[in-house]
Order: sequence, then structure tokens, then C-alpha cells
Amino acid sequence: MAWSSARFDSWGMIGKSTGALLLCAAALAGCSKSDNASSGSSSAASSSDAASAPASAAASAPAATAATPAGGKPKVGFSIATLNNAFFVGLKAGVEREAKEQNFDLVQTNANGDAQQQVNDAINLLSQGVTALVLNPIDSKAIIPAVEKANQMNIPVFTLDRGSDGGKVTSFVASDNVALGQTAAKWIAEQLKKRYGSEKGNVVDLIGLVGTTAATDREKGFSDEIAKYPNIKVVARQEGAFDQEKSLNAMTSILQKYPQIDAVFGANDDNTVGAEKAIDNSGRYKPLGDKDHIMVIGADGTAQALSAIRAGKQDATISQNPIRMAAKSLQFIADYNAKKDVPANYAWPTMLIDKSNIDSDEVKKYGLWSEEVKQ
Repeated sequence: MAWSSARFDSWGMIGKSTGALLLCAAALAGCSKSDNASSGSSSAASSSDAASAPASAAASAPAATAATPAGGKPKVGFSIATLNNAFFVGLKAGVEREAKEQNFDLVQTNANGDAQQQVNDAINLLSQGVTALVLNPIDSKAIIPAVEKANQMNIPVFTLDRGSDGGKVTSFVASDNVALGQTAAKWIAEQLKKRYGSEKGNVVDLIGLVGTTAATDREKGFSDEIAKYPNIKVVARQEGAFDQEKSLNAMTSILQKYPQIDAVFGANDDNTVGAEKAIDNSGRYKPLGDKDHIMVIGADGTAQALSAIRAGKQDATISQNPIRMAAKSLQFIADYNAKKDVPANYAWPTMLIDKSNIDSDEVKKYGLWSEEVKQ
């Protein structure tokens, strides 16, 4: 399977799965998310097919004023977007575990979904003498002042799961969300072909939180890929905002308007849970295998999604692993402090999980992160 995202310079498979898709992890090509500010888009994917050589933080990032404070541990600041979603609880757990492993002094803030509060929090972290700043941005544009302030102070910035549209970011760790969206579209096309003999049908697209790189990239991957199938009609595109209630309301309205819906793509599993509740409430739930079953695929691999897959309410999720992803970002800080090269962009692999492989050894090896997280 060829991927078109220009962020990737090379791909490396981590394991193999039966009935599963691994989106491969590798150092990403070209400049970091912050280097693409002139594009005016929060998407991390470049429109150019040309890939430049991978950037190395050791060569391109400003040196930190002090890798380790005199007589103490390296102090790392971490600003998370929210803890109202299990995925972000997983990010927090991964940061905390790896900070302990690396012997970092970790200072944390939670912006509770407020983009301006996150900027204030980040600047406050910088004032506390941190030697590195980890940001999980709420909004890729709103976070720019915090990144630029860190740049002025020669403090390296590491973005996690979501990127920044401006300033200099030393390393951005996330899943390849463009490829994730492509995978969802291909899966839907395959299921519709099994149902109808060809790729045709009516599809609903519940978009993520507008303003985040994750939502932008997933939507780009999905919409570009699904457009390759002229007989698949996207009858509705609405923002679910990575939120169950908003997705429930959006899907309720869509179901009232369209009597025939074959499949739903939720940009994350909160979107899909909301959609599933709306399908239930409308009396339109049919079990897997029924000709009127509305197929639902989401992303992240939350506990609710796994339960819904086992119960036949959700068909699939494209799982990430926020715990291991977050740990990788902290490992890059340790490498940076040791004056080793770190990638400007790094993609953590994803895995498609459905009822056929949910209890397989391959999925267990990948990691059901939501079973480790208590929200």
C-alpha cells in the first residue's frame, strides 16, 4: 500500500497483524510542523511530492541554555490539552512514566480545552526554568506564541500528538493522521464492495475538532481517499469535535435527513460512540452481517470502542498507543540533551482492530493502551 503523505521519508513496519493494518513509524521527511506555517493550513501533510532530507534537531535546533540545572535533574514542562478524554489520560501516563525513567523533574499543566489558557500555562512553565517544553496543543495556530517564546529563550519544544503551525519545533511525535484517514476510507470501500459487489453506498463523515492538526490530517486522508470511489457518496460531513455529545447530536440530525446510510467514519472513538448512540436511539441499529447494518469505524482504540466492537455496535477502530507515543517524545528529549540527533517528525504506528483480531496476539503485542488507563 503506497502512502502519499509527503511528511514521510521512509517507513518501518513494527510487527505484522492478521486482518489488521499497521501504519508504519519512521522519521518524517522535511521540516517540522512549525516550518510549514506559510502554507496557511494546520495539516502536517505537504502538497508537494518531493521529500527533503530528514531534519535533525542536533543540527537545526538552538542549543538549550542548560541541559541540566546545576546540582539537579533536567526540568521538563508538559502542557496537555485536556484530560476529559481517555486518550489524553494515556498521553499523560506515558509522559509521567518516561519522565521517571529518564530521571526528569516533570512540571505539568492541564489547559482543560482552553487554547489561551494553554499559552499562558506554557509561558508560565518557561518562567520556571524548564530545559525542555512538551506541548500537546489544543489549537495549532493559537499555540504559536508559546512556541515562539520558547524559541526566544533557546528552550527546545517537543510537540506531542498535535503540532504547531508556527515557531521552531525540535521534534513532533504523532501518528500519521493522513494515512489513518486513508485507511478508514479504504476499509469502508472494501466493506461496501463485500456488501454490494462494488464500491458504492452512502457514507457519513464525522470530522474531529477543527483547528487541531489531528482532525485536519485525518479529514484530508479520508476525503482524498474516499473521492477515488465515484459511486460512494458522502451524504453528510459534520464536525463531531472529538466529543460524544456533539457527535450524538450531529448524527441524530443526519439520520433524520437520510433514510439510507451504509457507513460512518468517526475521526475518533468519541465521535463513533456518539454516532452509535444516535443509531440506537433512532431504532436503526442492525447487527453485524445484516444488510441494513450501518458500519462504523473510528480511531484511537478507546475502552468504549473495544467494548462496542465486541458487542457488535462498532465495526472497527484504528488504534493508536498514546502511552508509548508519549514515552517516545520524552526519549527524544533525553537524546537531545545527550547531543544526539532526533527526528524533526516521528510517526507512531497505528493498527486497525476489528472483531476478527481484537483478541489476537498481534493486537496484544501492539498494546491495548486503554486497558492500562483509568480515567
